[in-house]
Formats: sequence, C-alpha cells, structure tokens
Amino acid sequence: MSTYSDTYSVTDLRHNTSEVLEQAIARGYVYLIKNSKRKAALVDADYLTALLEAYEDYMDTLEFDKAIKEKGKISLSDYKKKFNE
Repeated sequence: MSTYSDTYSVTDLRHNTSEVLEQAIARGYVYLIKNSKRKAALVDADYLTALLEAYEDYMDTLEFDKAIKEKGKISLSDYKKKFNE
C-alpha cells in the first residue's frame, strides 16, 4: 500500500478497490499514482457534485456581473451586500 494516506497506486486500486473507494469517500478524494507520479484523483461523488455546483454558481456570478457592468448597474456581490442577501 501507499506511504501517503491519501495516495494509492494503480495496482492498489486494482487489488484493493473497496479499500481505495472507502478512503476516497471518507477523505473526499485520494490520488492515484502511476510510475511514481500523480496521474489522477478519485473523488467522492457528493464532493464532486458540490464542487461542480460551486463552480457553476461562480461562473454565473461572473457572467451576471459582466452583463450588469455593461449596462452600468451594480454587481451581484454589491447588490447582495447592499440588501443583506
């Protein structure tokens, strides 16, 4: 097994899939290495969903702020501060 508690080799994944999955769920993610280099991360599905939603919200805010600035209005973050939302 790995020397780092959040890093597993591809062989570890192949031979101890359940353990690697359990650790990914418990920690939120684990890294997979091949030839002594990080190649990928195995991420808990709920954690990935939360990351994707946060990213989409962030991108929506940027797009909204850009549209508002083009029209000469205040940004969403300033609006929220002003009206405590």
